[in-house]
Amino acid sequence: MDPNPLLSPIAAEAKRKHAYLQAVMSNMPQGISVFDESLRLRVWNQGFLDVLNLPAESVYDGVPFADLIRIPATRGEYGPGDIEAHVQRITALALQFEAHRFERTRPSGRTHLVQGEPLFIDQQLAGFITTYTDITERKQAEEKLRMQHDLLKTVIDSIPSAVSLFSKEQTLALYNSEFARLLELPASLLQQEQVTLESLFRFNAERGEYGPGDVEAIVRALLSRAKTSEPHQFERTRPNGKTLDIRGVPLSDGSFVTIYTDISERRASAEREQLAEKVFTHNPAGIIFTDEAHRILSINPATTLMTGYEPFELLGHTVFGVINLDRDETPESFQDKVAQRGAWNGELEVTQKSGVDFSAGIRVSRVDDPHSGLPAHYIWILADITERKQAEERMRHIAQHDALTGLPNRLALLMRLGQLLPEARRHQWKIAIMFLDLDRFKIINDTLGHQVGDELLREVACRLSSVIRETDFVARLGGDEFVVILPGINSPADAALVSAKIIGALSTSIEAEGHELHTSPSIGISIFPDDGPDGDTILKHADTAMYHAKASGRNNYQFYAAEMNKASAERLDIERKLRHAISRNELSLCFQPQMKADGSYPTGVEALVRWHHPTDGMISPVRFIPVAEETGIIVEIGEWVLINACRTLKHWIDAGLKPLRIAVNVSARQLRRRDFCETVAGALVDSGLPAELLELEITESSVMENPEEAIQILERLGRMGVTLAIDDFGTGYSSLAYLKLFPIDHLKIDRSFVRDIEHDLNDRAIAFGTIALAHSLGLNVIAEGVETEDQLELLRANGCDEVQGYFFSKPLNSAAAFAFLHARAGKE
Repeated sequence: MDPNPLLSPIAAEAKRKHAYLQAVMSNMPQGISVFDESLRLRVWNQGFLDVLNLPAESVYDGVPFADLIRIPATRGEYGPGDIEAHVQRITALALQFEAHRFERTRPSGRTHLVQGEPLFIDQQLAGFITTYTDITERKQAEEKLRMQHDLLKTVIDSIPSAVSLFSKEQTLALYNSEFARLLELPASLLQQEQVTLESLFRFNAERGEYGPGDVEAIVRALLSRAKTSEPHQFERTRPNGKTLDIRGVPLSDGSFVTIYTDISERRASAEREQLAEKVFTHNPAGIIFTDEAHRILSINPATTLMTGYEPFELLGHTVFGVINLDRDETPESFQDKVAQRGAWNGELEVTQKSGVDFSAGIRVSRVDDPHSGLPAHYIWILADITERKQAEERMRHIAQHDALTGLPNRLALLMRLGQLLPEARRHQWKIAIMFLDLDRFKIINDTLGHQVGDELLREVACRLSSVIRETDFVARLGGDEFVVILPGINSPADAALVSAKIIGALSTSIEAEGHELHTSPSIGISIFPDDGPDGDTILKHADTAMYHAKASGRNNYQFYAAEMNKASAERLDIERKLRHAISRNELSLCFQPQMKADGSYPTGVEALVRWHHPTDGMISPVRFIPVAEETGIIVEIGEWVLINACRTLKHWIDAGLKPLRIAVNVSARQLRRRDFCETVAGALVDSGLPAELLELEITESSVMENPEEAIQILERLGRMGVTLAIDDFGTGYSSLAYLKLFPIDHLKIDRSFVRDIEHDLNDRAIAFGTIALAHSLGLNVIAEGVETEDQLELLRANGCDEVQGYFFSKPLNSAAAFAFLHARAGKE
């Protein structure tokens, strides 16, 4: 029996109403939720679950607001950071029970309008009711309409001619900026509330635009003609001398569109075209006129004389069927080059109809379309320089070769060094210079005569040429002195091997003018760059070493030993001391902050190793890192840096620093070790540092040593959560085919490109190209070596994400770095 029969009808009615309410809500297109004053869910519909992507089992009567918010927070929908912090923050806002309205785009891409307001019953706060309306289609429609409006405005403003639209009532409804500029209409006139056709006619008539006469009569005549509303097209020359082509077209709604085009240049160019035609026909130089794809449109008579081709035989064919590009140039690359630069000047071979090639001086000029600014045509001007080239070649050979032996002379030697040394510096090659002098030649020459001596020198030249590679270079300086250049050697031992071959080649007798002669060489060797920074120095040192060879008994070779011994001794000393640096606690870390490109807050630090020797003081990394790389000590140093960098950052975070990443450099030797990934994992476990806060900087050249293996290693590191960066990007060799496969997060622009970015357009182009390339691959870019505000602004304005350098901070010790980062991290 019901203990309170009087309440049963009320309860039944309430239950019926609640069921009716739930049925209504379930059919509503919006999501709805009602939380009570304790923020517990009391009423909801399926739309509420759909909008927040909530599991059905997590939604029940009385579930706390915080429990429901924790679900999207766990999915990261409220951004990075501590999940509970997000839950507490949002719950605290909800407890204020303030009305709100905002739009929110969820990870699914759908946009919802969220509206909430407090719920009062009998003027008492009973909870909070919120609706969630899907407005995705409406937002898309609004965006599409905005884009169409912007596009239309852009199209009208981009039209090179002036455009006006007058309504049926003859009021100005639409015009572009060119309308005011071309017709020289003042802003005060066009900014009136209503601009009529009559007011424009009167303004022009008053300033004499239509010539002399009564202003009112002119205006009446023009208005009368305008009322006919028929298409028209005529030309009018304004008082300023500009000629306008004016075309008007009526529209179906009674409005009228008029387009005004400045054709002054077209008129003026008619006479120029007649003059150009005369120049084209009678010019002694060959002229070829092509389209933007370098297809021949016309040739002048001089071109026919040069090539033997009649115009009809060449028209429609590309100019590259007649003009031969250099071997390393393709028509496409040449076309791109000329299109970008606007002109090209040089010498190429031209093939005649007979099949014979001749040298031509060629100038190519780009002719742009006057409206679009894009390449429209090209003019090729040809001059036959065959005779000049032959004369130049004869003079060049005479100037650069020894008349007696046919070998290159001193001038050619210096020119060759001028070519090789910059290339060697760029690629870090070694070059051997061998200075060779014949023993007892003076005795032979003085005793048997110059003819015998000359024959001996010619035979020596032949034997020297026979024992060297095609890439090597042998020259005669004069008398019995010869120089041999060996570019790209691996070590001094290569030069020693060639010296032994030369000694062997000259060990057999030489027949000259019926005499059996014997001679031997004394050879001095210097190595670039070890023995000198320039050609004069290394030649002088090779000469010095040659005299040592003579003093050592002749018929041998000697290296220039002073600088070589000094460098070797220094290297051995650094190696010996470096092997004890870690065990004796001589190494330390300093840290250079990495900043957001706008300077707003730090994003990380780069850990840099420093060596303070107890007696030698601070030893520069430039001196000891190459030795460590060469000897393999870098592996031990690298592991020390990795572990201590992780420990330091973890210590900073424990002391209250906001989490940020720390970058550690990785050498090629470390990357090649099979246990490198385990070493990284061990450092993370040892320090307790989250993997995502560690960034490994790997040089471009090290990953390209074995790209396939590097990809596997980098993928393993990526799966661990470690961030990866390519360091010194642009200084080595990269294949883009591999670069896009590397699972990396950052590209780091080398300081060598940033240093002169304000003045050197090449460095600027490389830096900006690297930024664009990285972003196209979905990578962030960090530029190092930023020292000035101008450098920073150029990089920031062109999309660089992060920067580091002395402009913000030099490398700091641990305490100073913590203070710097802690002070600025709060600005994030």
